[in-house]
Amino acid sequence: MQTDPRERVETVLVVDDNEMNRVLVAAHLGAAGYGVEHAESGLRALEIFAQRRPNVVLLDVLMPELDGFETCRRLRALQGGSDTAIIFLTALGDLGSHQEAMASGADDFLQKPVNRTELLLRVRSLLWIRRLREELHQGYDVIRGQRDALLAAHRQKEMLTQLVVHDLKNPISSIMTNAAYLHTLPGASEDGREAATDILESARAMHRMVLNLLDIGRSDDGVLVPRWDEVAVAALLEEVQLENRRRAAQRAQTLDLAVAPDLPPLRADRDLLRRLVENLLDNAFRATPPGGRIRIEAHPAPPDAVMLAVVDEGPGVPPDHRERIFDKYVRLAGANEPVRSNRGLGLTFCRMAAEAHGGRIWVEDAQPRGASFRVRLPLRADTPGVREAVA
Repeated sequence: MQTDPRERVETVLVVDDNEMNRVLVAAHLGAAGYGVEHAESGLRALEIFAQRRPNVVLLDVLMPELDGFETCRRLRALQGGSDTAIIFLTALGDLGSHQEAMASGADDFLQKPVNRTELLLRVRSLLWIRRLREELHQGYDVIRGQRDALLAAHRQKEMLTQLVVHDLKNPISSIMTNAAYLHTLPGASEDGREAATDILESARAMHRMVLNLLDIGRSDDGVLVPRWDEVAVAALLEEVQLENRRRAAQRAQTLDLAVAPDLPPLRADRDLLRRLVENLLDNAFRATPPGGRIRIEAHPAPPDAVMLAVVDEGPGVPPDHRERIFDKYVRLAGANEPVRSNRGLGLTFCRMAAEAHGGRIWVEDAQPRGASFRVRLPLRADTPGVREAVA
């Protein structure tokens, strides 16, 4: 059976060229239950320390050949020396000697003649500090091991999530394709067409969520880069409006589009830009009550940018939450207001897509009610030299 380290006899090495001093100090320590080693010189102390590694060293200052200061420095350089308590025994009372003792690596010092009670108190205190330091170090190692295990588990979970999300793309695409086919099938009833349209819209929403998750993961890994192209913003927004008119009608909402006639083309990733607008629209649909109006806006932002906006008539976003609303999984609710949330990571994706284009996104109050999510994108954003994202 192994012995508990705390039950082992702790050893003190007494280093002094005066035999009477060594014997007296050793007697005090032995009577208190400590094991004692003797060394008559600094060189002998280094030999004993290397062989038996005592817990405490009581070290005289004035010794021939190798004084206490140099002995202390050499002890500290030995294996285990940095963790050993070293106390100087000295008749020197001047401040300079004390400073040199501390500079050489001493933990404490006692003046001769040594007082028994003071000696035992100092030794006991330094040993207690040493044990506490060892326990803290062991606790740190345990915590670090647990942290590493949690990080590894988290990485595995993220990898599994990314794989599952990626694999969802194909079945969702199949649902979208078949729903679109059913909608155009000759002889289909009106109810059947409406059901196919609902399936198609739901599948598109799921597809958008899947792409958001994948792109946010790529962005976190630093590998999401837009595929640059010349984008006619007006035509893109008209497509988005047309595809979402039925959803607005089902919710008794109105979806308007206001595009400035002199809007210049934008160098951007068309797919990322389209999904940015679609995610903002999804947020607006959920926030706006039945009978409300949603508006998509686009106009030049001199000198070299385009301003996009999606304006709703929902509860708005309180000023102290206008940064948090773009964080992951944020859910906000006022005392008497409906809930706004980022549960599907849509707004997180919007911020990521805007920043990937060198732009920014923010939210303002809309008049007379609601929120205006605004995106400012530079006309010629580009990030050369970085590899493109893989779909």
